[in-house]
Amino acid sequence: MESSELARRARWAYEKGRLLRALPLGGYGVVLVLCAVALRSNVGPGTLMLGALFTALLIGYGWWGGVLGRAVVPGVLGGVMPLLVPPLVVASGHVCASGCRAFCLWACVGGGVLAGVLITRAAPVEGRARFVFAAGVLATLCGALTCVLYGASGVIGVGLGLVLASTPALVLRRA
Repeated sequence: MESSELARRARWAYEKGRLLRALPLGGYGVVLVLCAVALRSNVGPGTLMLGALFTALLIGYGWWGGVLGRAVVPGVLGGVMPLLVPPLVVASGHVCASGCRAFCLWACVGGGVLAGVLITRAAPVEGRARFVFAAGVLATLCGALTCVLYGASGVIGVGLGLVLASTPALVLRRA
């Protein structure tokens, strides 16, 4: 066997092992999508597409490793907050469907702020900006699973909350 063929096989075995190690991270995505489906009365294709993207990124980050791999758990934990805020608002007796979307949108922003604080505090010094961005993408997608109930504005609200909470810490760290 030639050395190039041996190197190719070794690389394939290495990448396959990394992927197999990352596949269980997709379980987080499946569980959270099922939670979002259970918490919502109407589930559209947007929720399922966001869930598929979220699950694929979890596996991809886990396969890539490094800063991206370390961002998975804080991103998921941060995303659980905005995921739960809208259903909790509705469970408290507030009826968002009656036209009062402003309060519900601010609930999504508030969940995003909480996620941003958690992610920024968990970020390592080395690769901080990349970590916050990667975990923030995961948290936004996770939170969007229920905030999409309020349309694109809910998704933007979660992202805006994350940016509001994480930007000062990133700017102060650079200074």
